[in-house]
Amino acid sequence: MRMHIFSMKGMTKKEKIRQIKDAPVLYVPLLQQIGQAALPTVSVGEKVKKYQLIGQAHKGLSANIHAPVSGVVQAIEDYPLADGTAVPTLFIKNDFKETEEERTIFRWEELSPDEIIGLIREAGIVGEGGAQFPTSLKYTLDGKRIHTLIVNGTECEPYLTADYALMEQHTGELLEGIRIINKVLQAEQIVITLEEQNKELVKVFAPFLPENPLVRLQILPNEYPQGGELQLIQSVLGFELPRNQLPRDRGVLVNNVGTIYSVYQAVARRIPLVSRFITLSGEESLHYGNYEVKVGTPISHLLEELHLSAEGKILVLGGPMMGKFVEYPDASFVKGSSGLLLFRKQVVERQNCISCGYCVEVCPMHLMPMKFEEIYRTGKFFKLEKYQLSNCIECAACEYICPSNVPLIQSIKEGKKKIKELAHAIR
Repeated sequence: MRMHIFSMKGMTKKEKIRQIKDAPVLYVPLLQQIGQAALPTVSVGEKVKKYQLIGQAHKGLSANIHAPVSGVVQAIEDYPLADGTAVPTLFIKNDFKETEEERTIFRWEELSPDEIIGLIREAGIVGEGGAQFPTSLKYTLDGKRIHTLIVNGTECEPYLTADYALMEQHTGELLEGIRIINKVLQAEQIVITLEEQNKELVKVFAPFLPENPLVRLQILPNEYPQGGELQLIQSVLGFELPRNQLPRDRGVLVNNVGTIYSVYQAVARRIPLVSRFITLSGEESLHYGNYEVKVGTPISHLLEELHLSAEGKILVLGGPMMGKFVEYPDASFVKGSSGLLLFRKQVVERQNCISCGYCVEVCPMHLMPMKFEEIYRTGKFFKLEKYQLSNCIECAACEYICPSNVPLIQSIKEGKKKIKELAHAIR
């Protein structure tokens, strides 16, 4: 069962994407994706140009990192992400000269699929819908045939409208990005998904569709979590993937619109992933809108530029359901940051589970969230995988529906950490 929740998108939905003045110092994490941190390719004191490679992908699930501005490397040291986790980070003092590294522009139509994948890998593109999985690896099909590319424009999280703004204001670039990707995938059909509340975008896409005969639009109900990969596949194609099967094994690939726009930037313009679109919103924000921010921009810088204060407020990086609380406002926006929300602080009264089963009913992965909380609370961590905790997508539908306000998401996230610790101890 999926839920209908208040969208709260009206404050920002029609706002044009605006630029934020660059910060004097950018803190660029070398870990902005699932997997391992990139290795620095520059030294302290070295001058860097905008778009220059400053972090080299390292083993398996890793991704390149590029300089979002020109300037001087002040330091390379551990620095907190928004949730307080310390990761290797480059401090770049901005010289405000915007001196760009030279790059050669190719006609992408003349490139081979392998060359396109190489440019995507080189640009450090990762999934911008939240997963932050290296995109070049997702397009490496190992002989699998893709019949359907699903372009995820659903954006089902409340408050967030950055994807809406992208689709409305960069429609042509998005469609060109889709064509670039399909030169690799050779999909037979391409489906752009939109929620019912955003169906006016059909008119925006309409002029571009005659030139893109493989593309069609599909309107989906305003439900949560509609935008999850497996949920989207079920909504569009009518089948549910087994948990141990990858979408490509059934001939399907899903990409967020932000990721596809970054592919266009990388392949058609040779611009690596150094900025992204975000939504600023929430009841305690005095300003609302969609903004383009450079990766490495401190959250506190955006607040200062817009004359906002974090004092006495709860800050969430991302959406209210799957986002993370900002424990460290001087931390930076990263490639997976979709929004910044400001809420008033409030005390949540936690009560014991009453075994109502609502959390089981709404779980899109058919799990038993109340068992995760019970097992975590009692310290029997070895039982977590018995209830398939690793299959949880952390959509927070369970905690949203819980009448007792049981801290389900906290137990899920901490439980996953415990599973990793146990696995490491066994090795």
